Amino acid sequence: MDLFFLDECGFAPTQPTGYSWTLRGSRKLIAHEATKGRRANALVAYGIRDGQRALRFTVKGRSLTSADVFDFLRVLPTGKRPCVVVLDNVNIHTSRFIRQRRRHLRKLGVRLFFLPVYSPELNEVEPVFGVVKSYEMPRRSYPTLAELLAAVRSAFTSYRNRMRKK
Repeated sequence: MDLFFLDECGFAPTQPTGYSWTLRGSRKLIAHEATKGRRANALVAYGIRDGQRALRFTVKGRSLTSADVFDFLRVLPTGKRPCVVVLDNVNIHTSRFIRQRRRHLRKLGVRLFFLPVYSPELNEVEPVFGVVKSYEMPRRSYPTLAELLAAVRSAFTSYRNRMRKK
């Protein structure tokens, strides 16, 4: 079977700054971009497909919905073998919209497995978000939503390409 861990991750126009420096006695000012209407959200599945690590993602310039999750889950299986997707209990995963479509997902070969409540440490996609935000996106501020979306897509693509080389 194929096994994926699925979760969402948000990106603000100004990412947190992990470190900086300034002359003693001076104050370091870091530019901050207002996030209103300019956040990017990624829906990511990380796991094993055909015996190899795999990463699938979609990035939106708006809040994610249950319909986005359903559309993402529909294209996840290859049809060759069953696909188990491990996810948390956030509303867009457990909504009536998703519950009503679980039978359809099953016909496509997708089985959903929900993690216990408050257990993000069990979701193997979480460390991917840390690497993408900290290392794959070295620039910390993006003046437009289009630039932020492009940077997030590029960061996940870069992570996937490095992952395949290992």
